[in-house]
Amino acid sequence: MNKNTIEIKYKESVLVSEEEIRSVALRLSEYLGFLKSVTSKREYDVPESFLLLSDDKELFKKTEDVAALFNGDPLKYIVVVGIGGSNLGASAVYDAIFPKRNLLSSVHPKLIFSDTTNPREMEAVKNIIRENVHDPKEIVLNIITKSGTTVETVANAMVLFEELSSLFGESEVLSRTVITTDEGSPLWKVAFDKQMHILPIPKKVGGRYSVFSPVGIFPLKLAGINVSKFISGAVSIRESLLSENQNENPALLCSAIDFLVHKNGLSIYNSFFFNSELESVGKWGRQLFAESLGKKYDKKGVVVNAGMTPIVSLGSTDLHSMVQLYLGGPRDKFTNFISAFNENGDHVAIPVSSPFSSLVPDIIGKDFQKILSSILGGTMEAYKVEGFPFVETVLPGISEQTLGQYFMLKMMETILLGKLWDVDAFDQPEVESYKKAARELLKR
Repeated sequence: MNKNTIEIKYKESVLVSEEEIRSVALRLSEYLGFLKSVTSKREYDVPESFLLLSDDKELFKKTEDVAALFNGDPLKYIVVVGIGGSNLGASAVYDAIFPKRNLLSSVHPKLIFSDTTNPREMEAVKNIIRENVHDPKEIVLNIITKSGTTVETVANAMVLFEELSSLFGESEVLSRTVITTDEGSPLWKVAFDKQMHILPIPKKVGGRYSVFSPVGIFPLKLAGINVSKFISGAVSIRESLLSENQNENPALLCSAIDFLVHKNGLSIYNSFFFNSELESVGKWGRQLFAESLGKKYDKKGVVVNAGMTPIVSLGSTDLHSMVQLYLGGPRDKFTNFISAFNENGDHVAIPVSSPFSSLVPDIIGKDFQKILSSILGGTMEAYKVEGFPFVETVLPGISEQTLGQYFMLKMMETILLGKLWDVDAFDQPEVESYKKAARELLKR
């Protein structure tokens, strides 16, 4: 294995044969050919053109140019106002690279994600601004919505814009506001009229596939994330993700396995992360999987109620809350164990001498990574004994490069599985139905 790439281990644990995997993978050859044509044509004319984002130099430069306007500012906070695909990707990368950063009072800049209309959370954000922001150069407001009319986002944007305007004046706040939206959307027109900074989202790229666009790149850049390495990670893996050989293409391999285990009756997909800083990565993947694949109808209009319910677990925390159900409850779950044990990462060793030494003598002198990897190994052994199918995803550390690879892998796995199920992996009709109903209630 190349130590710089993601490894998928499955042969002794997935409980489906190589012949079955190969047979399913062959069904995707034509679609993979289409995806290759998308990357060579280089036009944002189909939803799959999200594949172009990671090496779109023109769009990346636009994003960097706007970010550069704030270079040298004593930034304390970048407030990201968005929901779902408009913020989950950036939140995932931020939490993975800077775990618990927002708990460190003296470390800046910080990303704050305003993604709910919970009044207590909004008051908390307003209090942070009142108590800590004394100069408009200490804050940037990034409002993100593809449609430009998302209820939760517009509501939060209005409240925060008013709060900042009361402190610094409207004209000053306009200069500190960056709008990320579809070109020509209602929000785009407002931003243009008010001379706010604007960053485009290619219209054909869906929100949950937009992390390599300004949606993710702009706030991450301001927060100090190495976005060049993040997008280069995606580029570095893309060619292999277009291969028709499942031994070379981890997305093809994983989608074929997903299809087969679901066919065998497993309706829940458990992403079991053994690095707690990747929890938000799991939540990003949860939305991607659920919204892309949970469909009432297939492309022919036949009712199929497709999908696997994605859940996120954390090791070893959820070994003490959920694994009893996982191993003793209904046999309806497929598990992906995800870990990144980096030899060059942080190390915490158990003291040799301690009042507690006699309680668990086997851990004396051991490193935390050794303990956690042993717990992971024991968990997978228990799954094997009980006959529960799983795969293991091994990341070569946690870095911008690796996260870029992982995000691209999961997006490709998702659309390939959608193709196998013959569902549209890019629409979300049931989400639109709740939005329509909510707007009707707001009129009353």
